[in-house]
Amino acid sequence: MTKKFFLILILTGIFNLSIGQTMNSNQIIPNPKKILFENDSFLTISKDLKFTFSGFSEPELKSAVNEINQSLDLINITKESKQSEIIFSKVDEVISEKGLLDFQKEQSYKLIIRENKILIEAQNPQAAFWGAMSLCQLIEKSENGMIKTAEIVDYPDLKVRGISDDISRGQVSTLENSKRIIRFIARYKMNTYMPYLEDMLQFDSFPSIGENRGKLTKAEVKELVAYADEYHVEVIPIFQTLGHYENILAKEEFLKYAEFPGAASLCVSCDETYEFLETMLKEVFEMFPSKYFHMGADESWDVGLGKSKHLVEKSNIAKVHADHYQKVYDICKKYGKEVLMYGDIILNHPEILDYLPKDIIIVDWHYSINDFYESTKTFSEAGHNYFVSPSVWNFLTTFPAIINAIPNIKYIIKSGLQYNAGGMINSNWGDYGAETIKELILFGYAYSAAVAWSYDETDASEFSDSFFTDFFGIPNSNFSEVYETLAHPFNQMMWHEVWRHPLLPFRQPVWWEPKVNKAAQVSWMEYSLPKVDNTIEQLKRKLKKNEDHLEIIELILELNRAYKYKVETQFLLHDKLKGVSVNSDELISMIDKNIENFANLKKNFENIWLKYYKEANLWMIKDKIDRLVQYFEETKAAVKNDNLEIPLAKSEWIYCKVNDSTFAGKAEFVKKVNLDKVDEAVIQLIGDTYSKLYINGKFVDEVYVRRSLSLYTEYDRIKTLDVKEFLTTGENEIKIISEIFADDGKAGFNLVGRINGEMIYSDESWKAKPFDSQMEYTNAVKQNYRYELIQPNFDAKRTSWIER
Repeated sequence: MTKKFFLILILTGIFNLSIGQTMNSNQIIPNPKKILFENDSFLTISKDLKFTFSGFSEPELKSAVNEINQSLDLINITKESKQSEIIFSKVDEVISEKGLLDFQKEQSYKLIIRENKILIEAQNPQAAFWGAMSLCQLIEKSENGMIKTAEIVDYPDLKVRGISDDISRGQVSTLENSKRIIRFIARYKMNTYMPYLEDMLQFDSFPSIGENRGKLTKAEVKELVAYADEYHVEVIPIFQTLGHYENILAKEEFLKYAEFPGAASLCVSCDETYEFLETMLKEVFEMFPSKYFHMGADESWDVGLGKSKHLVEKSNIAKVHADHYQKVYDICKKYGKEVLMYGDIILNHPEILDYLPKDIIIVDWHYSINDFYESTKTFSEAGHNYFVSPSVWNFLTTFPAIINAIPNIKYIIKSGLQYNAGGMINSNWGDYGAETIKELILFGYAYSAAVAWSYDETDASEFSDSFFTDFFGIPNSNFSEVYETLAHPFNQMMWHEVWRHPLLPFRQPVWWEPKVNKAAQVSWMEYSLPKVDNTIEQLKRKLKKNEDHLEIIELILELNRAYKYKVETQFLLHDKLKGVSVNSDELISMIDKNIENFANLKKNFENIWLKYYKEANLWMIKDKIDRLVQYFEETKAAVKNDNLEIPLAKSEWIYCKVNDSTFAGKAEFVKKVNLDKVDEAVIQLIGDTYSKLYINGKFVDEVYVRRSLSLYTEYDRIKTLDVKEFLTTGENEIKIISEIFADDGKAGFNLVGRINGEMIYSDESWKAKPFDSQMEYTNAVKQNYRYELIQPNFDAKRTSWIER
């Protein structure tokens, strides 16, 4: 789907989420396949229910009974009625309709509501539970417990329906909140929960993995798996076995397993890598009893660029990947596991399919917006079972980008249904710290559950009102308009823009962002946000459940307003930088207000975070806010002193040129410094990508961590070092040896230092030559870097930050 076509879809309202429901079947999410309501005939349900089990044991349906009783607690029954009976009946066949697949028959249920009893028929406890979930929704939407008599026959379009939950990059739900998520997806007939783990598991063999990160303990995993089992949800771990190892490989203890220093991928030519993997996988398998295991293996861009380069040279990158997959597959099979893996690398190198075991299930993830996903055809024709995997789009913006999530979910499931997909896994991601509150993605989870169960019967324009009616327990909450307003492109904020230094120009939009004029955005916020305020106030005393969601929306409103005021302040700051006359007192007052706004936001964000997530990684978000506040403090001082300037680092990114068209992939750089005393000496070093610092022939330190999706490792990309002990009076030599692991890459670095109060920068005065060569030193060459680097403040002990 082209961007132009996508914008037409938005502008014509195809994805308008606020249109009211028109069908009685919309009382149930997902919409049932067949529902027949009988006119003028009702069951008045009693709170004194009798549960009867025919063929099922009571413990098998304990959660179903609990959920029904909780639904009854939400309604007022004013009319006296006889004791109602709910019968769970195990049958050999629920539906005999021709053309249904075996799994559809196995997962089907029949819900029959008569004037004197309710019958739920199913082949197994899981399907019976789903029948109970439909009943719960009917109970909660009933008037005084009066439910229309009806017969519902229902079954899913896709066998596997679930979510993947990234807990590796910031937000780690408390155990209670994890249970709440399980209960939520089970209500909408999802059957799979995949926690995305990376370093977030307790390993007896490697206790330092996930240290101080809020990792899941073995006891927590055991309790969560048992709870999910009660709700008929299978917990399948996603534990990486190739790429996305940056959180682990950044530790010196595990550096030996890296493809190269700073790699996010494991070394596939090292025997000890597979010993390391099997040791961890044994513990993973012991914690998660599911017969399925997801080995990850996406985005392994570093393979073959370091220690394993010789393997690629002998064959090709596809074969090297395939050989690694086979080794991991063999380990999994040794312990009786069925294997899932991501499919992106396979799509980049389709010949991998010739080597891949046919029973590997491929998780086909795509988050771009297309009306057809060609890969579904590719994997189907290759004979692989596969799951389509869209996203709730929570990884870039302060509020989920629903305008992208809705079509992504809808059309990838449609493509999967056309080409025999085995399931759908809706993914969330927490890139760069996971600031976006996960409770905001429940809507996207539920929508994907509805589409994956009942594609033809699900309409986005009707779904929204149905969902919020069910979520809050009241009709006509107008909450569709709240989500529609906050998801509007003019109210969307990129997190990187929120935290961006106020003196920098505004970011350029990425591919999916509309090019919104900032003045227009501010005006739209002024127009649209008060309506949300009014809705929230009106609902505060009306909701029957999930009242805490209003607090999250209030936080988003506070964030929107803080951002809006920041942008208005930036207008004046940018004018002043251009030499336009600006009232300094007014500007200082606005800066003070920004400082106050973000200090308050920090407290309120912390309160929300601690309500749902472990405290462990909150410090990274608080640090973003503190850094922004410090930027404003420094900007305020510059306004007072009339020395306002662009805050970019004065240092250059420097490299070693070999000839007119080539740069050295490994190079050494030197700088001579003469000193008559050594009172203080501090150096900040950033590698592009692996740099070692030597002073007067002595090794000082090294920087090897590279940019990734992890905010946790971002702090290791920049090192600020006290180097006073390495310097002496007279001539000193500062040497940097830099190396990059990339085809046709160029090795370089960026350095900012202060020695005896004098600043020192990496620039073209440094001398450079290819490492270990007989060439003469020549002047280093500066090159533009992809991202902006903020000047450090050594007095305030603030390091530079690489803007996104």
